[in-house]
Amino acid sequence: MRKNISIVIPIFNEEEILEKRIKWLHPELKKLFSEFEIILTENGSKDNTKEIARRVASQIPDTIAVIDEGAPDYGQALINGINAAKFNDITIFELDYMDMGFLQNSNPLLEKYDLIIGSKTIAKGMDQRPFKRRMFTMLYNFGIRLIFNISLSETHGLKTFKKDSLNYITNGCVTKHAVWPSEFCIRAVKDKNLKVTEIPVTIPLVEIRATRIKAMKRLKKTIDDLMLLRRAIK
Repeated sequence: MRKNISIVIPIFNEEEILEKRIKWLHPELKKLFSEFEIILTENGSKDNTKEIARRVASQIPDTIAVIDEGAPDYGQALINGINAAKFNDITIFELDYMDMGFLQNSNPLLEKYDLIIGSKTIAKGMDQRPFKRRMFTMLYNFGIRLIFNISLSETHGLKTFKKDSLNYITNGCVTKHAVWPSEFCIRAVKDKNLKVTEIPVTIPLVEIRATRIKAMKRLKKTIDDLMLLRRAIK
């Protein structure tokens, strides 16, 4: 394992699970790294997430709360968190999906690769969410491969990468919101100077609380952003 890591976790309306999950994560990271930080990057929550994030950051060492007072924007939350990271090695976790096996497997690969993507698809049987969510994800991933002519099985979810190698992409994407993680991966794959790989995740993805995502409400924005990205890349 490399000696330090910044863990970036976007949070949105997470009052149910935020404190409990970070209290679990912190000692797990202490087993693996001599130095680390947990960056809670908030993006427009309407519940008590902001207040809980600030309290957690004040009580749990090595934890930082990056609060965005603007409208909800998943992509901007990730940008804010990545830019706030003090270490060059970064892993993106989701609060409800923190795969320590992926972290341990992906971190040493930074000696060779600039970006390592965690894939539920190549892991086989790891996506155990309800059928509608799995189907939406499958169609989205198929569309990404078709539109942008890439072979990645996934572009959302867990990632480990070098901040300095990907900085121009982090701060140069044309999309925000839900499509931003896909643009991040697509641009990295298309850059011949970057080395990108996928590895399987190691634990099943299950819903530990009700989803906050309204798929149909998000659909038009997602399609618009994908078309914007297609024009930009062409």
